[in-house]
Amino acid sequence: MARVPQIAGLARRRPAVSAAALVGVAGLVAGAAGSGLAQAPTSGATLGKSTLEQTIRGEPRSPGAFAALSPAPGEPHVVREGQIGTARAGRERRRRSLVYFAQLTDFQLSDEESPARVEFVDSSADDPLNSPFGAAWRPQEALVAHMTDQSIRQVNSFAGASPVTQGDGTRAKLGFALTTGDSADSQQRNETEAVLRLLEGGRVITNSGSSDPADYERCPRGTTAGLAQEAPLYTGVQDYDDGPPATAGTAFYDPDEPLGQFAAFPRFPGLMDRAQVAFDTPGLAVPSYVTFGNHDALAQGNQAANAAFEEVGTSCVKVFAPAPGLDGASTLAAAPLLLGSASPRAGVVPPDPARQFVSKRQYKELHRADAESQGHGFDLVDAEQERASSGAAGYYAWTPAPGFRFIALDTVSEGGVAGPSANGNLDDPQFRWLGSELAAAKEADELVVLFGHHPIASLSSPIPDEAAPPCTAPDRHGHDVNPGCDLDPRNSQPIHQGADLQALLKASPNVIALVSGHTHENRAAPVPREGGGGFWAIETAAEIDFPHQNRLLEVMDNRDGTLSIFGTVLDNAAPVATPPSGTAAGELGVAELASIGRLIGYNDPQAASANDTGEVGAGGLGRREDRNVELLLRDPRASAAQAPATPRRRPARRRGRDRSDLDQGTDRAADRRDDGSAQATGAGAGGADSGGSLPFTGLALGLLAAGGAGCVALGVALRRRVG
Repeated sequence: MARVPQIAGLARRRPAVSAAALVGVAGLVAGAAGSGLAQAPTSGATLGKSTLEQTIRGEPRSPGAFAALSPAPGEPHVVREGQIGTARAGRERRRRSLVYFAQLTDFQLSDEESPARVEFVDSSADDPLNSPFGAAWRPQEALVAHMTDQSIRQVNSFAGASPVTQGDGTRAKLGFALTTGDSADSQQRNETEAVLRLLEGGRVITNSGSSDPADYERCPRGTTAGLAQEAPLYTGVQDYDDGPPATAGTAFYDPDEPLGQFAAFPRFPGLMDRAQVAFDTPGLAVPSYVTFGNHDALAQGNQAANAAFEEVGTSCVKVFAPAPGLDGASTLAAAPLLLGSASPRAGVVPPDPARQFVSKRQYKELHRADAESQGHGFDLVDAEQERASSGAAGYYAWTPAPGFRFIALDTVSEGGVAGPSANGNLDDPQFRWLGSELAAAKEADELVVLFGHHPIASLSSPIPDEAAPPCTAPDRHGHDVNPGCDLDPRNSQPIHQGADLQALLKASPNVIALVSGHTHENRAAPVPREGGGGFWAIETAAEIDFPHQNRLLEVMDNRDGTLSIFGTVLDNAAPVATPPSGTAAGELGVAELASIGRLIGYNDPQAASANDTGEVGAGGLGRREDRNVELLLRDPRASAAQAPATPRRRPARRRGRDRSDLDQGTDRAADRRDDGSAQATGAGAGGADSGGSLPFTGLALGLLAAGGAGCVALGVALRRRVG
C-alpha cells in the first residue's frame, strides 16, 4: 500500500497534539512494559479432533531460522491423584457426567493499528531494548480474530458429545463455555465489540480507522492528505511502507518483505491488508460466561486508563520505531519527542473514535445485550453488590447444573499501577461476598467451581483500587474523563492476595476446582486440605500465543466416593499445513489465515523455550501431565456415594512416563511436582510467582518527566510473553 505522510517540521514547530496526549503515550509505554520455510508435507485436518486423537508439534527453533509444524500422535488422558483423590478400579463403568463445559482464555484480540499500541519498545523488534519491554507486539497478532473463530468452531464440534464416555457408554452434551479474561488487549471498545461478535456470532470487524472527514479534525495539519483512503487497509508497524522513511528496516515482521531477524519467515504479500477484511463467524453453540482480565479493564493490561491515554488512542499520531541507539529507559524518556509532529520515528494513521476505552460499567453493558447467556454472566451480579459498587462489580455466582455453584471472580488490580497491576488481587467487598457464597454452597451441599483470570500465584498485586485516577465528570465517550477511575465507592482494603484466597478455598470443602488463565500455559496442580481431600487449580494456554489452545472440562461422579475432572485440550480447527511462502494473501480464507497465525505464533522470537520435559515449545503446552488429564479428588458432598467394597486392582501401566490408567501409587513424577506446585500456589502474598515460573521476575519502576507535563511509570520485567 502507499506510504502514508511523514509528520515533518521539528525545527519549525512543536507537535500539533496536546500535552496530555504526549504524557499519555509515555504512560502507555510504561503500561505495555508491565504487562525452515517449507511447511510439513502432511496436511493434518483438525476440525472435530481433540488432542486425544492428534497433536501439533514443531521442529526445533533457533535464531534466524523458521520452524515448521506438523501433526503428531494424540495423547490419552493422564490420571492424576495428586494426594487428594484415589483412582479406584472400575470407575469407567460407574461414572456419570455432572457438568460439561469449555474454557477459552486470553484472546488478547488487539487493534494492531491503534496509536495506543507501543510496539516500538518491544524487545524482539528493537535489539537495544531488553526484556523489561517485551510483550508489546507479536508477529501473529493481526490474525488472532481468525484463530479465535477457528477455536470456537472446534469447541462447537464437541457440543453434541463429550470426548469422554459415561459408564453407560453415552456422552454428555456441552452445557456452556467460560472465558477467563484478557479477551481484549487494551480495554478498547472496538476490541471488545469484536470479541462479542466472535462469542455471539455475526460480522467480525477486524479493521480500525475511520473514513469520516470529521474524525480527522484532531490530526496535525498537513498530514491527512489521502489518509482516509488508507482506512480500509492496514496501517502500522508491520508494513514498512507505512511509516516515515526513518522507520523502514528490519524491526518487525512485514509479510510483504520479511527482513532482518524475520528474513527466514514466509512471505505472504498482502497479508496485513487481508487480515483487515471483515468476516462472518457462527459464535459459540452454547451460552458463554465472561470474567474480567487485566487487559479487559486496564490500558495495555497494566494501567488505569486516563484522558491522556484515550487522546492518544483515538487520534492519528503513531510511533513506528524508537530513535536508533536508545536503550529501554531512554526510549521511554524520549516518548514525547518520538510522538512529536516533527519526529522522524512517527507517522500518521487513520484515526478512529471506536478506539475509545470502555469503563467496567460500559464493558458489562456491552455484554448484557446477549440475553441467552444472561448478559454473559453480568446479569447475574448480585443486585446489592451492583448497587453498592456503583456498577463496577464484575463477580457473580449461579447454578448451571443441579448440585453446582459456579463463581466468577473479578481479579483485576483496579488501582492500575504499571507493573504490579498486571497481576491481580481481590478487594475486600468481593472477598467478603465470596465467603458468603462459599458458606451458602456448603449449606446447600453444592459442588463449587470458581473461575477467574489470575491463578492464585498471580494474585500478588498489593495495589488498592483507590490508586486509580479519581472519577470527576463524564466525557463524550459515555464514561468518566478518566475511563479507568475508581467507580466503586467502597473501601477496597484490605486487599486480598493469593494466600488469602487459597486459605479461604482450603477451608471451604465443597470447592473442587479453580479455573484460570493469565499464564498462557497449560497447568494442573492439586491443592490439598488438612485432613484429606482438596481441589485442583487448572490453567489453560492462551489464544494469542502458541499453542493457541482451549480446554474442555467435565466433572464425573465415579459413584465410589470420588470425582474425576476430565480436561481435554483442543487445538483450533485450522489445518496444520499453511499455504506455501509466496502465496498472495488476497484470496485466503479465515481458516488459512488462522493456520498462518498458528505457524507464525510458534516462531514468535519471544515465544517460551522448551522446559525440562525436552519438548520443543513446551512452555505454553505445559508438561504432559498438564494437558489431557483425569484429575481425581474426594467427593466432598454429604450425599456422595460410598466407595465400593470390592478390592482395588492394580491396573496395567502403559509404557513410558505417562499412564492412561493409574493406581494410587503411580504417576509419581507428577505427584512429586504436585506437592511443590501446591505449596508454590500459596506464594501469592509474597508477590513472587512459584519458582520464578510465572512471568513477572522483577520490576523497573521509575518516574520520568514528559515535557514538564507529568510523569510515567516504567513497567514490569517480563520473563515470558503473558498478559
